[in-house]
Amino acid sequence: MKVIILAAGQGTRLRPLTDHCPKCMVEVNGRSIIERQLDTMHGCGIKDSDITIIAGYKNDALKEKFKNTQMNIIVNEEYETTNMVCSLMCARELMESQEDILISYGDIIYNEDVLNKILASEDDMSVIVDDGWYEYWSARCENPLDDAETLMFDDNDYLLEIGQKTTDLNKVQSQYIGLMRFKNDGLEAMLALSAEAKRRSSCGESLWRTTRTYAKMYMTDLLQGLIDENYRLKAVHINRGWFEIDDCDDLKVVESQLR
Repeated sequence: MKVIILAAGQGTRLRPLTDHCPKCMVEVNGRSIIERQLDTMHGCGIKDSDITIIAGYKNDALKEKFKNTQMNIIVNEEYETTNMVCSLMCARELMESQEDILISYGDIIYNEDVLNKILASEDDMSVIVDDGWYEYWSARCENPLDDAETLMFDDNDYLLEIGQKTTDLNKVQSQYIGLMRFKNDGLEAMLALSAEAKRRSSCGESLWRTTRTYAKMYMTDLLQGLIDENYRLKAVHINRGWFEIDDCDDLKVVESQLR
C-alpha cells in the first residue's frame, strides 16, 4: 500500500500561522500536524518510502523538512487555482502503477485505532466516517449544521450521499474526516471518474451534484460521483479519535483536548 497526503492548500484561515509555512506544518502543542500524522503511520507499520506528500503552498518548507527521508514530495504547481482532486491527480502516474492507495488530508490528526480501521477494510473503496461527530462539531461552531455536510449510508454501510449542504440533521448520519482508501477495481474506478470529470469540464458539461468544475472539485464531489455511478463505497465507522485543524478556533479546540 502507498500513502498520499494532500497538503497543497494555503491555509488562509490559519494566518498568521501559515504566513511562512504550509498548513500541515502548523504546530499543535509543539508538534506539527504532519509530524503527528507520520507518527501514527509509522506506528501502524507504514514506511517513509511508501509515503508521497502533495505539496503546493510554501512547498520549499516541506522539502527542507523531509530532505533526509525517503518520502516523495510532488508539487501541485497550480495550487492557487485548483483544489483537492487536482492535487491528488498530480500523483496519477504513481497511482496508475499501484493496486492500493491510502489518501489522507494534510490538515487532520488521527490515532492508530482510526488508521488501523481503514487498513483492515477489505472493500475496494473505503471511507472513514465519524459517528461521534456532533459533540465535536458543537465545540467547533455554535451551530454544527452551519459546517457539517450530508453523509448517509444504507443498511450494509455503503454510502448513499456525501458532502452536500443541509439543514436536516437526519441527513448527517455520520461525518467524513478526509481519510479514505482505494484498491484494485476501486482505484481504477476512481482514476477513471476523475478523468471523466476533467473531460466533462473541458466540454462545459456539469459534474455530479455540484456546480464546481474539475479544477475546483472537492474530494467529496469525486466520492459523490462514484456513488452516483453506482460504485460501492464502504463507510468505515469510528467514534472520534481524530481532529481537523481548519482555522485558529479549531486549533484552540484541538490543543485543549490533545497532548
